[in-house]
Amino acid sequence: MKRSYWHTYVQETDVDEIERHLQRTSFTSSGKSFELIYFEEGKNAPTLLISQGSGGHAYVFAELGYRMHLRGYNVFIMPKHGGATILELMARHKDALDHIAAHWNDRIGVFAEGLGGYVVFYLALTESPMKSVVFQNAPAILTEEPFRAAILQGKGSAHRRKIILPLGKLLLRVAPYLKLPISSYLDWKALIDTKQGNRVVETRLVREGYLHDPDFDRWYPLSAIMSLLLTPPPGPLTALKIPTMFLVALRGFGGNAFVEYVEDLYHRLPNVKKRLVEVDGSVYWMLSHPKEAADVIGEWFDETLSF
Repeated sequence: MKRSYWHTYVQETDVDEIERHLQRTSFTSSGKSFELIYFEEGKNAPTLLISQGSGGHAYVFAELGYRMHLRGYNVFIMPKHGGATILELMARHKDALDHIAAHWNDRIGVFAEGLGGYVVFYLALTESPMKSVVFQNAPAILTEEPFRAAILQGKGSAHRRKIILPLGKLLLRVAPYLKLPISSYLDWKALIDTKQGNRVVETRLVREGYLHDPDFDRWYPLSAIMSLLLTPPPGPLTALKIPTMFLVALRGFGGNAFVEYVEDLYHRLPNVKKRLVEVDGSVYWMLSHPKEAADVIGEWFDETLSF
């Protein structure tokens, strides 16, 4: 990867300092080897795993990961999702968590957003090494009608999602590997914060970063796309047993409808330690405000992984 591209995502930290502390390890999942970039505090230090959304790769979160590392954590960042289905990604995340638990320790918290958040929420309904989770631009029960209604409201990419859904169901049986551009259902530019100041930073992140980054996923197979709507949860909400935080961006993906859906889902969670934090920002808040995001996320993990 060209240094210039991941440098684009760094806002408040010396890029050379980040790079000096970057390390790499690998894990195996479904017979394939995947790289995990990480920042190490120590074998016995609490550990965090970051899982990104659609299209993005690990280095997008290098600054956020390093900021969280400075709070005393080992921090690992998942490789890009690469067009895998929800079920395939659940297995991949489980294998990554098992690798971390085996070589470091099992005191693991996970911050996940977007696609990564959907996967990790489902994984949290099963047995896994995770001890605490934070979600942004997620999570969801993907087969719920209120979730579908929320992401189909609006114009632009929401209108295209309305068209893709019925056609996708028809094509899935005969052409599951047919590739569609991610931009057909996600408009990166439309998700930029409308708030002055934030908009300037995020416009640069998107226009100079995402849209020209050679390592971004551009196309996903139909099977992966439709799995975002057709994959049932592996268990009921009552299966959630670990501390859970929802970070809700008020100007995020899906607008008010998605905010209302996520907040309703939060109130339906079982009797676990939980917290809902509304963020005055967009889906890119954790990248445009990495220090603030690391503090908010880090405080939760300080509290829930301190045993």
